[in-house]
Amino acid sequence: MRLLHTADWHLGNMMHNVDRRQEQEEFLSWLTQVVKNEKIDTLIVAGDIFDTYGPPNWAQKNYYRFLASLLETDCHNVIVVGGNHDSGNLLDAPRDLFDVLNIHVVGTIANKNIEDMVFELKDENDNVTAICAAVPYVPEILLEDYCEDRKSCPTGGFSDLVYSKLYREYLERALELRKDRNIPLIATGHLYAAGLEGRYEGMEEEKKTDDGLRQMDVVGNLGKVHVSAFPEEFDYVALGHIHYQTRINKNEKIRYSGSPFVMGFDETEVSHCVLCVDLGEEGNPHSIKVKELPVPRRIYFKRLSGTLDEIKDKMKTVIKKAADTQEYEQYCLELHYNAEDVLPLRTFIEDTDFPDNVSVVSWKVKESGIDYRVDFGVHDIQSMSSINPEDIVRQLVLSCVKIDNDNLTEEEYEKKQQEEVDKYLPYFMEAFETALKNGGQDENT
Repeated sequence: MRLLHTADWHLGNMMHNVDRRQEQEEFLSWLTQVVKNEKIDTLIVAGDIFDTYGPPNWAQKNYYRFLASLLETDCHNVIVVGGNHDSGNLLDAPRDLFDVLNIHVVGTIANKNIEDMVFELKDENDNVTAICAAVPYVPEILLEDYCEDRKSCPTGGFSDLVYSKLYREYLERALELRKDRNIPLIATGHLYAAGLEGRYEGMEEEKKTDDGLRQMDVVGNLGKVHVSAFPEEFDYVALGHIHYQTRINKNEKIRYSGSPFVMGFDETEVSHCVLCVDLGEEGNPHSIKVKELPVPRRIYFKRLSGTLDEIKDKMKTVIKKAADTQEYEQYCLELHYNAEDVLPLRTFIEDTDFPDNVSVVSWKVKESGIDYRVDFGVHDIQSMSSINPEDIVRQLVLSCVKIDNDNLTEEEYEKKQQEEVDKYLPYFMEAFETALKNGGQDENT
């Protein structure tokens, strides 16, 4: 069988208020064509279909239009699972209709039987070609159903314990369905796994994107799920949540497809693709062959960083590229600058003739990470939005308190600073969360 693995569409996303509707529509149109050209018989979308729990109507329309377009292809099995950005109930709402169209949607495991999540995949002749365990993002409160006593878990072992039990339970059901048939077993997941290759390789703690607007979304505070949690009997595990294509522990059959879109300026150098996976070639149901299919880019996102002169030169290069080629329809830039360069940089931009399709959409001041008592006067609204709330609170607190560092070691002085910040941080963060909720659906508000 040939399946297409994709994830993390985040439909409805408007990074730095850039209108991405056309970009997302063109991707879905391209994806339909890929399904046709590659003769895909199974499509898996491993979570984060939408960017927010309440996506705009146009994003939902694009999603449903795409699913309808698959009826004109040879794709006989569509599996969609919810991610941590999705409303599971929203995805599950049209489930009765989707069942008729052989579109399997599992938005959430809440109130579902295992039979709803583990099912047969069939070809055009109604022959069973594989068994799929469709596992969506699982909130921490539901994961605790798989642990009798969380306190008894070894330190850092909760994630591995509960996911091992969860996938083992679904595997047992998949084996029951397969019986003695020599067909592959497939699973999905939307989680944060250990053993990543490439960009996050060796990372031990939660990673925040360089643009500061969103975190990598480590699911809850659960930590990382290790490869041992996925039973070896599964022939392919299609994961979502990490935004670049990578394997887990160099295992060919446990993979993230990554996002087809740039979701932050720190992701502009990351390749964005979907995965075409052949299972069971030459009569061996356990064989696997994976091919990356790069996603065409409509918008050129680029971070320009360096000294004032370096940023100027890079900006001139982008402007020339936009004028000389038709490679991209839009060029969106982020300036990553030293605080003292903000005024001359603004003067340069005001005096520069920009093409209509080139714009500076984000200003990000470099933070030294040494002296937190920064003059907020050098920040405008755009650059302030790129600083984490915790860092803003820290700067405010340390600019208002005086800590006598005489006779203190550097470690003791930093500890004193942190103690002062910790006095006020919970109150500020509570106010920040309230403001965020009242600010509408845009998480960057």
